[in-house]
Amino acid sequence: MSRIDGGNRPSSPKGPVPERTSTPERPDTGAAAKATKSAQVHRAVQPFHGRSDFEPDRRPAQRAVTAPPPPPLDAAAIAGADAELELLSEFPDADAQGGLASAMLHAHANEPASQARIVERLKQDGRLESLFGEVFREGNPYVEQPHRKAVVRALDTAMARGTVTAGDLRAFARGAYAREWQQIGSELSTPRAALEKP
Repeated sequence: MSRIDGGNRPSSPKGPVPERTSTPERPDTGAAAKATKSAQVHRAVQPFHGRSDFEPDRRPAQRAVTAPPPPPLDAAAIAGADAELELLSEFPDADAQGGLASAMLHAHANEPASQARIVERLKQDGRLESLFGEVFREGNPYVEQPHRKAVVRALDTAMARGTVTAGDLRAFARGAYAREWQQIGSELSTPRAALEKP
């Protein structure tokens, strides 16, 4: 049997021939939707923070920082101060309690958070006036000079923080330890007028 086409064309293979397409195969629509969604999530999680070379800088001008925010109170130091304050109840003598309170303030001289906590707790308990009065009482055998300085420094810090007010000092200077609190007031860095009547 002779070929009509002259033999230039190869014979076609037997069976169905798959049809070729010019576009690549597409993944199913479910997988495409998932890929698009994950790309959107990824963009939302990591937004672009840069800027184009063609657009102006939109960052706000930095302002001068006046003072850094105060550091958070040291929880361990405050817990230690609270534990030490519990020791005061073991000493019934007022002289000993005053000496112990001033020694605590001296021991926490470099920990303003602890000192502030001690003063705050003594004020809440109503013992601030009497204990600090005992510290400055003439002839108290339990108090050394550095302890008195620690009390004054702690009161300065407490006044700066607002724990102790000028009104408190005026009331203490008229109380049972008036002479001692007048001496404390003369050693505070705040004006002595804070202890006098307005």
